[in-house]
Amino acid sequence: MVRSKVSGKKVVILGGTLSIVVLFGITFAFRTLGWTRFVANAELQEGKSNVVYISRAVAACALKTGALPPSSKKVPADLAQVGGKTYASTAADWSDEAFACDGFRMRDPQRFQYEWDKTSDTEGVVIAHADFNGDGVVEATFEQELKCEKRGDKLRCGPGAFKDRNR
Repeated sequence: MVRSKVSGKKVVILGGTLSIVVLFGITFAFRTLGWTRFVANAELQEGKSNVVYISRAVAACALKTGALPPSSKKVPADLAQVGGKTYASTAADWSDEAFACDGFRMRDPQRFQYEWDKTSDTEGVVIAHADFNGDGVVEATFEQELKCEKRGDKLRCGPGAFKDRNR
């Protein structure tokens, strides 16, 4: 009778170790992919939310003043300022009437460039652009249209189409 040099105890230890390494690798892969997806969705959520918030601020301004404010400058002025990084805006960045009339401003660092574009006396659109990897190419764009109608001396505005133009 020939005895094997590998005992049952060694086989169990080797099999258990191999199983732990495989499970760790699988868990790590899923966790990494899940985290990457979570971060990407969080970055996109900023733009989605803020175009809606800005359009509400513009609508509130129109209700107060009886007219849509003129188109705004872009915040930040250059897309490269949010390209692959965040931008910490100041109160001065949000001084255009479209933002300041109802007191809109961002206090947290931003990954999107925002602007209000008045397209007519009763319509306009808030636009957000992002260049997440800093290559100069826009990877995400969100647009929230604003549509208004005159009622007496008041301008009543509501949301129009929301457009998600992501690549």
